[in-house]
Amino acid sequence: MLTRRAGTLLVLSALVSAVSVSWAVVLGVAVLVVAAVDGRRAPTPTVGRRVVGDRSLNAVVDVVVDVAFPEGERTERTLRTVRVTDDLGSGMERLPWGGDDTVVDASSPTGAMVEVVGDTGTRVGYRLALRKRGDLLLGDVHLRVMGPLGLGWGPKRVPMEDRIRVQPGMEELRRERMAALRPHMLMAGLRRLRRFGEGTEFESLREYGRGDDPRTIDWKASARRTDLLVRNYQVERNQSVVLALDAGRLMREWIHDRERLDFAISAALLVAERARVFGDRVGLLVFDDRVRLVRPVSRMDLGELSDALAGIESRLVEPNYPMAFATLKRTFRKRSLVILFSDIIDAAASRALVQGAVSTAARHLPMVVALRNPEVEEVASRPGRTEADVFRQAAAEELLEARAGALQSMRRSGVQVVDALPGAACHATLAKYAEVKRRGLL
Repeated sequence: MLTRRAGTLLVLSALVSAVSVSWAVVLGVAVLVVAAVDGRRAPTPTVGRRVVGDRSLNAVVDVVVDVAFPEGERTERTLRTVRVTDDLGSGMERLPWGGDDTVVDASSPTGAMVEVVGDTGTRVGYRLALRKRGDLLLGDVHLRVMGPLGLGWGPKRVPMEDRIRVQPGMEELRRERMAALRPHMLMAGLRRLRRFGEGTEFESLREYGRGDDPRTIDWKASARRTDLLVRNYQVERNQSVVLALDAGRLMREWIHDRERLDFAISAALLVAERARVFGDRVGLLVFDDRVRLVRPVSRMDLGELSDALAGIESRLVEPNYPMAFATLKRTFRKRSLVILFSDIIDAAASRALVQGAVSTAARHLPMVVALRNPEVEEVASRPGRTEADVFRQAAAEELLEARAGALQSMRRSGVQVVDALPGAACHATLAKYAEVKRRGLL
């Protein structure tokens, strides 16, 4: 590729054609040959790339590319013009650089044109929005380096591969941790461990105080003293929680800017975090038309769980609920709270899910977290202005009624149900889990 200097020489050779066409052709060919040779002589710089920042879903990280030349090409007088860009995989959005002023913005699709001076090197960068959960790929770095004579560009490709594992639910987890530090949130956390009626395991005796429930008085122990004593209870610890995630076609639906499965994963991670607080152990099952992932119940590290869920992708297949519930019964034999994240369409379409959840109640305590579709609710509540609108509204209302009927059927059969919009699923699931612990249902 020619530089501006080479282009200028070609224009001058064209002007020579006014005197001699043959000389103009010779000069033009000479310029092209010299430019090609000059581009080939352009040295290949050394390149390093760093990705800095939080790698959670929808987070923004900084990408910095360092460009310098090999030792033999570095002198105080060296001035090399370089254009830098790199390959961007799917699920990422390039944004303008907004950090250190010493870094040249390279957010343009064509990259950044920079001058690499002496042996100091140059840094270019951009910000990267992570729009998809899982493993995202930053590929090779591409450069165009001006030759020593400034006549030709030498294309250079530096093979690089940086995998960015985007973790799900980390932002929600941080918010929940911060909220748990506020006094009004303690009711959902550690204080619940020691309130009467919110646990079944006896912990200790203490003196009766104003506001204590008289039913907590231990009359036998009080008879041996001059004051009244009450019993402290705490929730049972070392229980099992199994997180079961449907990764089939229903969970592939996009709601706002995220897949339904992403909302489910965020809620599952928060439950795992709260299970750690309660002293419970966590197991994992992910399925669609086959079992995708099984982790037995253990003191699972939250980072390990998040890393395992980061690589799960939904698929356009029907979930195999009978297989999933059979795997649950075979793998998790100890009584557990089984939290299934999915959605309910109606009693007929979700018959296998309803039957499986009900049958699980013989050994486990099943909980179904059904993530509603706000668009269907909006259509059902929107007044119809045309005949087509009226038909759509009627269909949406019928769908919602059938869904409500299926959920009610599960409730009557002893299944715990969380019916929530995706954005509210985290707190709704946590509240139901805390209620199960508080009431000693498990």
